[in-house]
Amino acid sequence: MNFQLRKLILWSKKSQFKPKEIDFKPGLINIITGASRTGKSAIIPIIDYCLGSGTCYIPVNTIRNACSWFGVVIQTEKSQILLARREPGVQKSTDDMYIAEGTNISIPVLPIKNTTRESVKKYLDELSGLSFLDVEADTSNNFYGRPSFRDLVAFCFQPQNIVANANTLLYRADTTNHRTKLINIFPYILGAVTPDVLAKRHEINELLKELKRKEKEIGKLKEVSEKWKMEIGGWISTAKEFGLLKITDNLEDLSFDEQLDLLTSISDKRAFDSNIISENLEASSQEIVALREEENLASLKLSSLKNRFMEMTQLMESIEGYRESLTIQVERLNISKWLKSLSKDEAECPIFGKTSDHPKQQIEKFYASLIKLEEESGYTNEIPTAFEREYESVRAEIRKLSEQLDAIQKRIKIQSNIRNSTAEEKYTIENISRFIGQVQYAGETFNNIGADSQLVEEITDLNNRLKNLRSQVNEYLIKQKINSALRKIEGYTLKLMPLLDAERPNDPIRIDYENLTVIVSGDNGRDDYLWEIGSGSNWLAYHIAVTLGFQLFFNDQKHSPVPNFIVYDQPSQVYFPQKLAAKEGEKDLDPKLDNDEDQIAVKKIFQTMAKALNDSKNGFQVIVLEHADKSIWGDVEGVYEVCEWRGENNKLIPEEWIV
Repeated sequence: MNFQLRKLILWSKKSQFKPKEIDFKPGLINIITGASRTGKSAIIPIIDYCLGSGTCYIPVNTIRNACSWFGVVIQTEKSQILLARREPGVQKSTDDMYIAEGTNISIPVLPIKNTTRESVKKYLDELSGLSFLDVEADTSNNFYGRPSFRDLVAFCFQPQNIVANANTLLYRADTTNHRTKLINIFPYILGAVTPDVLAKRHEINELLKELKRKEKEIGKLKEVSEKWKMEIGGWISTAKEFGLLKITDNLEDLSFDEQLDLLTSISDKRAFDSNIISENLEASSQEIVALREEENLASLKLSSLKNRFMEMTQLMESIEGYRESLTIQVERLNISKWLKSLSKDEAECPIFGKTSDHPKQQIEKFYASLIKLEEESGYTNEIPTAFEREYESVRAEIRKLSEQLDAIQKRIKIQSNIRNSTAEEKYTIENISRFIGQVQYAGETFNNIGADSQLVEEITDLNNRLKNLRSQVNEYLIKQKINSALRKIEGYTLKLMPLLDAERPNDPIRIDYENLTVIVSGDNGRDDYLWEIGSGSNWLAYHIAVTLGFQLFFNDQKHSPVPNFIVYDQPSQVYFPQKLAAKEGEKDLDPKLDNDEDQIAVKKIFQTMAKALNDSKNGFQVIVLEHADKSIWGDVEGVYEVCEWRGENNKLIPEEWIV
């Protein structure tokens, strides 16, 4: 994304002074050089604050006391954007912001709030073309939330505490929250996971939830159909007894849908269609006898399971009681540990008096009892998994048998006592008419609640859509894209490493994005993490090469949401170890490089940056905040001196601004 800095602006708290503007040039190495305590290291916090950081890290006292607003002007592909934010005062930050956009921004005398931090963050997210979908569907975990512009600034800043850090490679990756989020969105940043893939992942998640719901529905319907199959059989058997049906098939061999069709055919009969014959009555009586036997068998089995369930429940309760008893005993005998420790010394035992063999034996006896109880307590600490499985199995079997017994009894009731008819009217035309009416109502109910062909079709359609989406979201291919992107970044880095002051410039490296660090492979076959490689100059070299490698990679993408600028704060600090370690009062405010070797090493930093910019065809912007002066980098191609803060009243904050 074309997103480079054009200006940094400070507004004084003294209204008589005009805003201070610091101009940058896109596509170049912009250098602010100067002595210590001139405000160079405040540049990164000011830019970050204006880009919507949650907390204001701009140094307190001089800078924040003197400024009322801070601002930056951003150059994008089509326009310029001014983002300004009020100085927070005693607060950690403020949401008061000002935004203006145009082809040529006019700097206001004093900004007036016209937006909020949240609105600016959303604006920057849209400007970056970021997806508004979470990287992991259906989660409330912020670590897997949607990528944001604020996550991407990790690639834009290398402050003093990061630029030569052995343990942290990227900005803000030294805190758990930002580090975890950055790792999770890394495949998206690399372009391996696109917004389209995120959308399809979310669609897959929604379809899976819908499929699960419909499968649950059809599962319930199947349970209902099996339960009601027995009840429908009662209606059919009664119809046979009344002579309304003539079937020779065994009802148990008929499917639920076939039985439902028979029930529907009964509804079309009239009472005068009945033909009561002795064979049907005998068959009906035999069915009732068989059902009674089935009822007795189910009742007997249910009774047995109930007793087993009760015994298992009692056993679980008794185990809990025994465990509590053992715990109490262990607590009471814990004193034996203390007594045993005393018996090792010459101290007098508070219970058995002066140490002798007899008291020691008693203490050992107490201690042995304690160990035994602790072991028994450990044995009963958890109920065996097999027992829990059996317990749940018995519970499920009881539920299943209860439903089966209920269905059998309903069928017996239907066949034995049709609408509670008296013996005199049971086989009359009037009673048969009532039965047919009852069958019609039951048939409608079963048809409405029974097997749903539309639901089956919907499930089939969902499975087909899922299959199609999963073929488009190929996780193996995504992994391959991640590896390919990392290999490209590593390739850019390896080209830059020999230009820097490093001990192992030609050793292969790997970007370990899951740990946000670098792995260097030696000739001996051993892989060394960045923190395992000594020397600040080595750490600095890998930071410079890798971060420039990332910018080269982003620049090569058709569209990358990452801003194409990076700010380094005093990368040469590793070459001033003694001066930077000195006490505050003894520090040299404008340290110089001691020897030619250090000067050459620092110059290599700027030459490497120039090489990266040249390879990108000025596709990104570098800003360096440095002690090193023009004598080091003056003849490096592509360098623009923004300003030099040396001499009297030549700092970020003019002396007349100081309150």
